[in-house]
Amino acid sequence: MGPLDLRRYRPRAARETILGYYFLPRTIDKLRAELPGGNLGEYLNHDRGFSAYVVRRLGLDMDEFRTAVAQAPDETAVVAWLAQRIDPDGATVLNAKLETFVADRMTPEDQALLRQRHPVMADRPELVKILDILEAEDLRRPEP
Repeated sequence: MGPLDLRRYRPRAARETILGYYFLPRTIDKLRAELPGGNLGEYLNHDRGFSAYVVRRLGLDMDEFRTAVAQAPDETAVVAWLAQRIDPDGATVLNAKLETFVADRMTPEDQALLRQRHPVMADRPELVKILDILEAEDLRRPEP
């Protein structure tokens, strides 16, 4: 798969799915942005982020996933790699859990980091769900 430049385009939305799971398409886009010639821009791919959380909950290793994305000729190959390793029957439960993540339940340090990384929260104080915050922030960036 080719690299992505997330300075120019946003990754896929947090609620888009692969094999029924939220966040997998977005995570793939962010991993592609890490490839040579790609750029994460303002996006992050760190150990405490949502992508890392989802990957861990699926029982996957982020570095193995990163390698699978880097070596795949296309997204169909990545989906096949995932299908061999995750149970699609767990998607409803994990997605429901992701829908319950709200900023108020985060540590004060993580809340401050969230506000710093997602300035849309200053303009939209009604946003409390993390998925809603991510999607609102994405809308401030150009579409792919």
